[in-house]
Amino acid sequence: MLNWYSPDITFITENSGSFRSMRRAGSDTAPANIFLLGAKYNTEIAERDGAVFRYYNGSKPNRRGYGFPIAPEGANIARLVEIIERDAKQRGIPVEFCLCDERQRAALDAVRDIEWKCTDDDSDYIYKKESLASLSGKKLHRKRNHISKFMRTYDDVRYCTINRCNIGDAVNIAELWIKEREAVSADELGELESIRLAAKNFDALGLIGGIIYAGGTPAAMTIASRITEQVTDIHFEKSYGEYAENGGFAVINRIFAESLPEECDLINREEDMGIEGLRSAKESYYPAFRLKKYYGVCKC
Repeated sequence: MLNWYSPDITFITENSGSFRSMRRAGSDTAPANIFLLGAKYNTEIAERDGAVFRYYNGSKPNRRGYGFPIAPEGANIARLVEIIERDAKQRGIPVEFCLCDERQRAALDAVRDIEWKCTDDDSDYIYKKESLASLSGKKLHRKRNHISKFMRTYDDVRYCTINRCNIGDAVNIAELWIKEREAVSADELGELESIRLAAKNFDALGLIGGIIYAGGTPAAMTIASRITEQVTDIHFEKSYGEYAENGGFAVINRIFAESLPEECDLINREEDMGIEGLRSAKESYYPAFRLKKYYGVCKC
């Protein structure tokens, strides 16, 4: 049986090579998400033969089972699946997979017979960096108007990269966002704890981000990480009060996209979790594509 344990910083840093070596775009494979969302999805992780294995103990079928092994390109998938099958047999659980994208699904289909299902709630919204940075075109004119409103409303608007000195401002923005909610859900409280955890482990997780200040007051923030050199994942984005009403989200979204290096071509803004307001917000930026994710049970 694989040696499973909860994600910790040591595991993430010691297996950084495995994370970098795989071509992928899904938010679930971002090392920061594996660590920060470990408690939410009761995630277990293990390492064997240079591959990182994940098991999700979620309450719903689409968040229960083994994730696709994170391994270098060209890894023997049949061999890795055999390891999973032996582990499942020893644990007395079915061989189930979750959060597998189209390419991963095809790789598993090539070695096993799996009955797959899909829910749009799990699909990541993927955008071209240039689209979010320029906001060009008629479809995005409202976003440009939001930014113009923010710049007209406030003096001394400035963007600062997140560092050890100002990370507390990013957390404070999230806390103020929570305080103005009429009814706070368990997921929202969990997200706040994840933001606090991200702040404590910002450098170790390789996180990046920025804060918008308006007249010296922290008004909006984003925290992200690089999934690969080509793909950046947005973990958290927050604004609050009058700053949000006057375009704070649009401003931080655009300026952060502008700050990303040239080799980063895609931005993953993660799934909408079936929340209608969140879905509308993500669709309003017109993603380049949706990265579908599947869950299924092996018929072996």
